Amino acid sequence: MVNDFPIEQKILLEGGNLSTRFSKLPLTISHPVFLGAFYGLLLSIVLFLPFGYDSGWNLDDWFLSWLLYSLILLLILSLLGGLSSILVNFTKRMPITVPRILVYSAPFLGLIFLTFSISMSQIPEWINDLGLFLMIFPGPVYIHLSWAPRWRLLNLLEQKLNPFEDFKDVSVLDEDLELNEIIDDLSEIK
Repeated sequence: MVNDFPIEQKILLEGGNLSTRFSKLPLTISHPVFLGAFYGLLLSIVLFLPFGYDSGWNLDDWFLSWLLYSLILLLILSLLGGLSSILVNFTKRMPITVPRILVYSAPFLGLIFLTFSISMSQIPEWINDLGLFLMIFPGPVYIHLSWAPRWRLLNLLEQKLNPFEDFKDVSVLDEDLELNEIIDDLSEIK
């Protein structure tokens, strides 16, 4: 059914590499709530060793603080995914391509900041907070701007409805197509 749409609309439905991977999953599993929780789980795994180092490798303090932080992170990111899904259902907003450099490099930069702030005692506390922020924010940003609207479109398609029926503004589609072409050209150069 996706092949019946013009190229601009197919690109909105399929998205980039990450969205294409998620769209191959059943819609129930790829709901924005579950993707938010999955991102929280990935972050929790990454934060396991920094929490250990920060607690002096004391297993009781380490595991309990990491577990509590991980559960809070999972809950918050799941709630943000659900909130994004609700907002997109009300606004009927189309997906926006999130810059790959933001989504892919920010968590690593955040981990570097977090590692330096834990290992060096003379670095201000705000560096630690900046590192955590850089690690956390790309997931909710991607889910809110790109995946939740795309999931809504795919859900409408699964219900045998045309997701572009009420959509009149083609300029957004053209801008997204042009941006995708530029990003693909730049990724081929590297």
